[in-house]
Amino acid sequence: MPLRSKILNLLILIVLAVLFAAGIHAALQGNPLGADFYTFWKAARAEFFEGRSAYDPSVAREIQMDIQGRLSNPTEDQFAFSYPIFALLLVAPFSLLPFDWAQATWMAVNFVLLLTASLAISSHRRWVGASVWAFYPVCFALILGNLDLIIAVLWLFFFSQVLPQNKGRYGNTLWMGALISVTTIKPQFSWFFLILAALIALRQKSTRLMLGFLAGSAVLWSLGFLWHPHWLNEWVAQAVQYLTVLSGHSSPLQSWLATLTPPNDQTARSITWVIIIALSIWFIRSAWRNHSFSIRLLGWCGIVTYFVHPTGFSYEQMTFLIPVFLWAVDERSSRKALAAWVGMLILSWVALVATFTGIDRLADSSWLLLAAAAWLVWITIDQKWSQPGKIQSASQS
Repeated sequence: MPLRSKILNLLILIVLAVLFAAGIHAALQGNPLGADFYTFWKAARAEFFEGRSAYDPSVAREIQMDIQGRLSNPTEDQFAFSYPIFALLLVAPFSLLPFDWAQATWMAVNFVLLLTASLAISSHRRWVGASVWAFYPVCFALILGNLDLIIAVLWLFFFSQVLPQNKGRYGNTLWMGALISVTTIKPQFSWFFLILAALIALRQKSTRLMLGFLAGSAVLWSLGFLWHPHWLNEWVAQAVQYLTVLSGHSSPLQSWLATLTPPNDQTARSITWVIIIALSIWFIRSAWRNHSFSIRLLGWCGIVTYFVHPTGFSYEQMTFLIPVFLWAVDERSSRKALAAWVGMLILSWVALVATFTGIDRLADSSWLLLAAAAWLVWITIDQKWSQPGKIQSASQS
């Protein structure tokens, strides 16, 4: 694409984001919506403009008072900034704005970014890309304004670029490695994807991808230490406190184990981890030997990531919606893609209703997960499953 066209497209996206921001601001009429984004905005203001640490307990107390009008109890969510300090680089430009405009602009930028990436990736099946925002977990992430959506888009873009139809043209570049280094701001979301990306890079012998990731990570960490030399100790302490509280939430695995009585719960925990580790080794070993990292492996990574995620919030389900999206885009049978995609989209909202009506208090964190597991089993045993959706090494493309 000519440089002039790229500049024109960028200007169009900026105009769209500005228009969306103005519309969102007018609709909200100054009412705060995203509690997560308020934490990031407040922490960035403290770090960059007020001379305070983003991890300072006083910042968390101010956020608590602003959001809920009182201080949190020790067992409640402390609304504290619990990310690596370099995560604030994403929010820094928005912290220049008053919160009402910062919130509207952040939501608009996230929506335009998601829609642009999903439509670009789904060139053969636009309705998949155009509807991804309608899933409840995605809507929830947009409303809260957390960083999960940006991370999900980065991983969606990365794995779409290492699919065979792209011939490894963009997936093994320096800038792609630097791009996925940004996903380390949320390790509980990205850890299994990072392992998979490392295996792909090693199998492809892609020095550029690995160097790009290392260089990007070095820049992020260096900027953090240059600005805030003691941030690492403060972040670890904050993260430990967050994992201790967890706002009463737990991983889907832990929620399931809680329904069992001792000592059955411990036995089930051990068996479950043995199964997870064994199947992970089997998937990875098979992919490595065949020089082919399939959507099935990517789906397994996404499902396991959410299943053991320490909080189990529904927006974290984007970990397994990424492989479902890529499968729906490339699946040869439009009927299969339509049935699975629309079925899971509807189920995401049905599960929310079931949770709020008391039919199943864990529906929003379990029903879509079970559907994703059923989808993975289905595509694994489907004899017609073939080449579309395989992530191959460059030498095999």
